[in-house]
Amino acid sequence: MANRADCSVLERDGYITLKRVVSAVDCLRLIREIDEAARQAERDFISSSRRKIVGGRNLLSQWHGWRSLLQETILADLVLQTLGEQAGVVRALFFDKPPGEGWSLALHKDRTIAVKEHCQVCAPFAKPTRKAGVPHVEATEDLLHRMLTLRFHLDAMHDDNGPLIVVPGSHDDSQTESEIRTIHCDAGDVFVMRPLLSHGSRAANPTTTDHRRVLHLELAASEELPGEWQWHQFEKIGRVFD
Repeated sequence: MANRADCSVLERDGYITLKRVVSAVDCLRLIREIDEAARQAERDFISSSRRKIVGGRNLLSQWHGWRSLLQETILADLVLQTLGEQAGVVRALFFDKPPGEGWSLALHKDRTIAVKEHCQVCAPFAKPTRKAGVPHVEATEDLLHRMLTLRFHLDAMHDDNGPLIVVPGSHDDSQTESEIRTIHCDAGDVFVMRPLLSHGSRAANPTTTDHRRVLHLELAASEELPGEWQWHQFEKIGRVFD
């Protein structure tokens, strides 16, 4: 169960790993459900040159299993303690590094959000673009500081299958950044992070036979956005847990 110490570590380091949140049986069920969603909505999923699914966007529209996932885990307390009672889910993504797809990803921060439509006046947001047909913009740091990401690891993440790397404290300009750390997770662990945490991933060993599937949920503290801007989707947490 998330407690005050967990919240303190999250605010200090920008991330925390919650162990064994999802059972092995439920990890397999989630993989099957997401595979089925991929077959039904191919345009929202990204395949490699070898026709292996490596990513999926817009899962809030295509797959509703995230609701029961949140209901059946112990994440509600952490989310509501961190973001407040008006928090909601705003985006769901899927990532994989299938065997034979061993790329790395440089350190970066998650700065973009999905919006309903682009506004004529972009400020205070920037860099309007579209991803899988959905409008996106680069959000302000003030907004990003009031967001949270939950990464549900459906497979073990270890040195051979391209693990996540992070820079502790990099989400907060007032802190001194630490050296890069490599993150290992068991299947069923949830990696909780702030979007402004610097993170990337190492290349996978080309001989590995292990996937590295991750369900990625983004949450915001409020449905309200500046000016005429609106979230592409906003599902209030209270509706999930009431």
